[in-house]
Amino acid sequence: MPDKTDAENSHLDWTEQSREPVLNAKIFDLVRSRRTSRDGRSAEFVLVDCADWVNIVAITKNNAGEDCFILVRQYRPGGERQTLEFPGGMVDAGEQPIESAARELAEETGYRAKWLEQIGKTNPNPAFMTNTVHTFLAHDISPIDGRRNLDQNEIVDVEMVPVERLAKQLEPDFFAHGVVIIALYWYEHHVNLL
Repeated sequence: MPDKTDAENSHLDWTEQSREPVLNAKIFDLVRSRRTSRDGRSAEFVLVDCADWVNIVAITKNNAGEDCFILVRQYRPGGERQTLEFPGGMVDAGEQPIESAARELAEETGYRAKWLEQIGKTNPNPAFMTNTVHTFLAHDISPIDGRRNLDQNEIVDVEMVPVERLAKQLEPDFFAHGVVIIALYWYEHHVNLL
């Protein structure tokens, strides 16, 4: 997916004239962006400015020999519910997304990948968010002595879910989280291209 503006549709673009902080909320900032359209209109937009995110699709076999996604289950306060997710998190300052993906996979699941392949990226909601979510496919994974390194307020269970269960949409707690559905899309798109 190219990161460009189509010249034919450039009349739709708005140019930023100024930007000022409204609120620093630790994991994101609210900013006020004054923009001018090509036809001369001026408007103020409030944007959520935050670090990029990563999702990691990792697959291993269970005891029955089925291909399983390594997923994490945790409580999400925004939705007031538990969700089942691909491991993931924020890209820390000074990190490249691939470094964050390796770190998050190890921290949340206790697994490492020999190598990671970026299979997609998108903006979670371009109407008001400024970041990108990067999706990686973990190759040749292995456990790291069963150790995890969770953040202070992370309470996370690791679950092995057969790939077929997600393909058949049999895990409602997974489909409650839009960002992980994006990662599943990129995975399915990648597998279908091979």
